[in-house]
Amino acid sequence: MATEIKMPQLGLTMTEGTIDEWIKKEGDIVKKGDALVSISTDKIVSEIESEVDGILHKIYVQDGEDVPVQGLLAIVGDVDEQITINTNSPKIESQDNMGIEKNEEKNSLPMSKIQGNRIKASPLAKKMAIKMGADLTQITGTGYSGRIIQRDILSHEQNKVKNEPQGDIKETHIQAKSSTESMKSSEPLTSMRKVIGKRMVESKLNAPHVTITTEANVDQMIALRSKFNEKNGEICLSYTDILVKMTATALRHIPMMNTSIEEDRIIIHDKINIGVAVALDGGLVVPVVRDADRKGFMAISKDVKDLAAKARDNKLSGDELAGGTFTISNLGNYEVDAFTPIINLPESAILGVGRIVKKPIVNENDEIVPASMMVLSLSFDHRVVDGALAAQLLKMIKGYLEDPDQMHL
Repeated sequence: MATEIKMPQLGLTMTEGTIDEWIKKEGDIVKKGDALVSISTDKIVSEIESEVDGILHKIYVQDGEDVPVQGLLAIVGDVDEQITINTNSPKIESQDNMGIEKNEEKNSLPMSKIQGNRIKASPLAKKMAIKMGADLTQITGTGYSGRIIQRDILSHEQNKVKNEPQGDIKETHIQAKSSTESMKSSEPLTSMRKVIGKRMVESKLNAPHVTITTEANVDQMIALRSKFNEKNGEICLSYTDILVKMTATALRHIPMMNTSIEEDRIIIHDKINIGVAVALDGGLVVPVVRDADRKGFMAISKDVKDLAAKARDNKLSGDELAGGTFTISNLGNYEVDAFTPIINLPESAILGVGRIVKKPIVNENDEIVPASMMVLSLSFDHRVVDGALAAQLLKMIKGYLEDPDQMHL
């Protein structure tokens, strides 16, 4: 019998996935466990494997298309099985050698891009259309069920440029030649880089970023870490672990910073789940430490290390990457002093952490003394958060770093 390959739900919050690349092609012989297609969500890149031995008879969605959970992707059948596709009807007629027929709805048939008064387009396509001034009614959708997707907007705008009157042809030719000669090598974007690029563009296009910075004297935080590690030899507490706890504690006191925006509503989360950016060879992932405000240093340290190890082994589940309410990105190990992090939507803020540097400072007695200083950069979504509130959070985190005992007040 023919086996349907459908879009899996890789996490509790996943509603759709994007086809990155078909690893197998129509007509290929596949074995159970063979990777058929690479898919991505806004959180993770994964591969769908064949559940049976057979032939990949039919592929219904192409690279770059968005497909809802349980949407039909392909049909795998026995080698001697005959699959009849009726392209004039929204049915798939599958018949094996026993003459048993199976009819299922064909999810990828072309449909009108407009249903009633609503234009069928992905959220990213709609946002991109607004940004680029594109008219969605003039664009033909190539996505799932005729939906307009990102590549349709880009293709439409590129065609507009091609059809516009050109300037000096000779000059354009010289520039193109120069550009070609200077290009030494190139390589295609990986699935992970595509997902990262998509999410970063979406964040910068939709969230008005404001970044504020401060500098904290972290001598007391360093002393806290040293004391903890001396007492608990099995656990090596990192600066990121400490920052997760201190940030989560501050968010408990300022809940409006632990928020997301959903259309015309602000969602105030009752859970404080801190995402920790982990750098990989091919990009960046953000696994989530759940209920960080309720955990001690030891539990947080274990969570962070376990999640980072899974990330490097490509073993993170969709749920371990979902549900974050605030993100921390620490580039201190790379000798970065300060940077402006990009918000991890739908969260409303992200904390960027720089390296620790010894500097001379003036203390409360007007004396010049050495101190270990760290720059903190807080980027926030100005649709949700105002500067004064963000400054309160940053001041509170700084206070905890300079005097950890404040967390118990």
